[in-house]
Amino acid sequence: MKRNIIVNMHVVENPQWFENVILYLKSAYKIVPLSAFEDEKMYQKFNSLCSITFDDGDLTFYNVAFPVLKKHNVPAAIFVSPQSIVNQENFWFQEIAGYDVEAMAKIISDETKIPYEIAKNYGLHAVFKCFPVEKIHHFIKIYQEKTHTPPKEFRNMNLEQIQEVQQSELITIGAHTLTHPVLANETDEKCRTEIVQSINELSQMLNQEIKYFAYPNGTYKLDFGEREMNILRKNNVKIALSTDPDFAGKNSDKMAFPRKGITLGSVRFIKMKIFLGRKWNYFKNFRSLSEQKKRLILKQFLEK
Repeated sequence: MKRNIIVNMHVVENPQWFENVILYLKSAYKIVPLSAFEDEKMYQKFNSLCSITFDDGDLTFYNVAFPVLKKHNVPAAIFVSPQSIVNQENFWFQEIAGYDVEAMAKIISDETKIPYEIAKNYGLHAVFKCFPVEKIHHFIKIYQEKTHTPPKEFRNMNLEQIQEVQQSELITIGAHTLTHPVLANETDEKCRTEIVQSINELSQMLNQEIKYFAYPNGTYKLDFGEREMNILRKNNVKIALSTDPDFAGKNSDKMAFPRKGITLGSVRFIKMKIFLGRKWNYFKNFRSLSEQKKRLILKQFLEK
């Protein structure tokens, strides 16, 4: 028996791949808007419900995914950051794509207590997720100055495109912080600002209530916790989404709903990944350190 799921995507570059995924999900599940999961009776009574979500508002959503969703009349939710939209600034992980790892690792080792070899071998994403977002942008600024690297072209949707998908009535729009920090790394004040202002500013931009939120990165007790969940409750958020790859059911907390990430691979692979649920992480990291373990080790250096 299939169980309810919320799936999550980021960048979708291949329209045929995406259409194949949508056709599979339509055949196996009843695809519903995210609002269906507000009603506990709904997702506790029924099985095989599926809601589709996208984080970041990458331009590929507008160019590739949105036309397919319209073609098949499939609802979805996207989570965007108003500051990124207004300032047309990439998120830090978009900006560092293609950067010289050794050069950045040298900067990190010079600026912090993390050894060069560790910074180089653990990967820039794992390293950066150990710092407040302002520190991450500090590293990027040093790199750009030292290597004469200009900022990348803006790669996310602009306000007009977001308003267009909103008006289709297929797409629900939620908040994703202002600058995409790992919230657990931020002070109480910064965390509250990132959450509350992203909700309020997005509401003003779109002239609608913002009821949904997606945590950047999104691992419970690593990227967010009770502090963040309480802020969201106080700001009338109905559903907040994690990246815990579990099924959505009666034991799910509405402030930390699980989602199954779908990035690439055949439909057969995606079926297996969905079926395994939480166990997927054990298979994925069987022969190597998980990013979570890397980050815990990295933080030990920073706490010395």
